[in-house]
Amino acid sequence: MKKGSLLSILTVLVMLSTLLVGCVQAAATEAPADVAATEAAATEAPEATTVAAGEPVELEMWSFIQQHLDYFVEMSAIWNETHPDKPVTIVPVFYDWASLHDKLYAAQMAGEGVPDIADVEMGKWPMFMNGEVQFLDLNPYITEYAQDLVTPILDMVSKDGNLYAAPSHVGATVMYYNTELLEAAGIDYTTIKTWDDFEAAMKTYKEATGNYMYYCETYGAYQYTILMSELGATLIDEKGMPTLNGPEALKSVELINKWVNDDLLAFIPTGNADTIDGGRAAVYNGDVAAVAYPLWYMNRFTDEMPDLAGKIAIAPLPVFDDNSYKSVGLGGTGTTVDKNSENAELAAEFVVWAKLSPEGSAGLWKLLGFDPVNIKVASDTSITTDPENKFLKYFSTNPFDVLASVSDKMFSQMTMQNSGIINDYLSATTWNRIYVDKEDPQTVLDETQAELLSQSN
Repeated sequence: MKKGSLLSILTVLVMLSTLLVGCVQAAATEAPADVAATEAAATEAPEATTVAAGEPVELEMWSFIQQHLDYFVEMSAIWNETHPDKPVTIVPVFYDWASLHDKLYAAQMAGEGVPDIADVEMGKWPMFMNGEVQFLDLNPYITEYAQDLVTPILDMVSKDGNLYAAPSHVGATVMYYNTELLEAAGIDYTTIKTWDDFEAAMKTYKEATGNYMYYCETYGAYQYTILMSELGATLIDEKGMPTLNGPEALKSVELINKWVNDDLLAFIPTGNADTIDGGRAAVYNGDVAAVAYPLWYMNRFTDEMPDLAGKIAIAPLPVFDDNSYKSVGLGGTGTTVDKNSENAELAAEFVVWAKLSPEGSAGLWKLLGFDPVNIKVASDTSITTDPENKFLKYFSTNPFDVLASVSDKMFSQMTMQNSGIINDYLSATTWNRIYVDKEDPQTVLDETQAELLSQSN
């Protein structure tokens, strides 16, 4: 890859995740019929009453991820089998990321055309939290599962004590290593524990191959947020105001800038490792040998990079020192229910079951590779060690082992009303001034902070 400046705007959400590992097996699905108890003789068959099947209720669902729509359609069939008295038919509607959020917001403002169910990406979440929230409070519907859910994840989609979405995953950030490339360069990824170790490995890799092991991000803020989080610093304060020029921010930027100046990093095409024709292609082609991304990035490998099966190891992120946080939740999508829908209650019951019940959380893992919000799934060895699971078969390490190793020190990043403009500005201006134009990092961060404060509300 060649160094260069590729500018775009990406609204990236960062959020906390704390994964607690329990010791309880996943609960079995309850039978849908009520069976009358009887003390009759063994030769007398017990009388049973069955629940009459109802007419399916159509629930329109919008998403910007086709796999999410497919998942809900598949789960609706299971729901209908176990809830014959209240069956649903999901009417899936796909929009691209920008169109969905714009159309959903416009429909809410107009008071018509709002779907029963809609996915909202966390980077766009703050725009829907201003004024009177139009989503249904899901708290009454999670009671059965509440004690088993990763609470901080729920906090990220809550406001004033109301839960306005069912999250999809924890989103713990890890490092993906291409072991074939690293081994050819004489590098054992298991010895990389700190960022100093990581830097030494980048030097070894460059000397041995002439290529870059890692990359510099100019589209989004994941790398920056990872380092800030490990240092225990947030990007916004409790009032949603930017906090981008403190000592932790400077240390994070200076570390990336040092690697750029030492020619240990290349600017990845399109500036981000999760763009289809740019960043992901670079990963697939072996232009980089290490990628720092959340666990949901697993399905990029399984779905788009089949030739790398068995060659990718998932490992904990390098850290600064023993006091560092070990991971942070990044990205995410919350599934919401329109509070004015005539079928809001049924939609809420179905959405919560499909995403937060043991069955739903397990389904999200099995089909989409999402690290489970329901801790019963993470403690069920029939799931976490399933030899037929496509994700466990693809990667050379078990992601649940990595989750367990970082769960004691996960950091929280808040998402509030100004999160979007922060990420937009960092992508469009700040990174290029520092990494490309070689301006003084502290000066740029100070000016970034001042500008974003002037734009914030």
